Amino acid sequence: MVTQATPLAQSPWRDARWLVLAPHADDETLGTGALIADTASRDRLAGVVFLTDGSGSHACETRAERTALVRRRRHEAARALSRLTAHANVQPAFLDWRDAHPYPPHSADFARSVRRIAAILRHQRIDAIATTAAGEPHCDHAACFTLAVHAARAARRPVSIFEYAVWGERPAATRVVRTRSMPPAIRTAALRAHRSQLTGLMGEGFRLPRAQQRMPATDLLYLVRPDATRP
Repeated sequence: MVTQATPLAQSPWRDARWLVLAPHADDETLGTGALIADTASRDRLAGVVFLTDGSGSHACETRAERTALVRRRRHEAARALSRLTAHANVQPAFLDWRDAHPYPPHSADFARSVRRIAAILRHQRIDAIATTAAGEPHCDHAACFTLAVHAARAARRPVSIFEYAVWGERPAATRVVRTRSMPPAIRTAALRAHRSQLTGLMGEGFRLPRAQQRMPATDLLYLVRPDATRP
């Protein structure tokens, strides 16, 4: 049974203050481009946090190559975000986890990231988090969800958690919200900012499949049940 999606503008989260968690630079556009554009236009986007440093998309034989790739991925993320938000003053944040090597829960590094996100949730008065779904096939995507759950718990304030799909199937949920439509050209322009993922700019490496580049005008966000986030 498919759950009917409620327009975000008609939902209890229509005026929520949002934080977007993206495992990799480009996931923000693929999974929540419309959410970012909509909330930024209404001054309801608190920020976008990227989990990984992007160093796993291409083979790096030297430290200098890895540094250059990380710098490139950061630049692309900032440029894409600028295009999605119509150049609003929304600055990306980076946790710099190593690609495809997520920290295990309760490790010191994981706890450090939990504290950082929890501080953002408190200080920015976040009402809702959008994060990649727990069932996504990539380990970084699943880790992003786990981090969101732990951070929301640590923040000690009411925060709704919504999943979004990038690579996997749509999550099961009893409540689904749909964002307002955004111009496809803007979302495409934002994705094109990620040149390292679309071209040979940084040499041989990951290439985003063409099918994945055809993005819808809206995003679907799947509310995580409170009982699913309890310890």
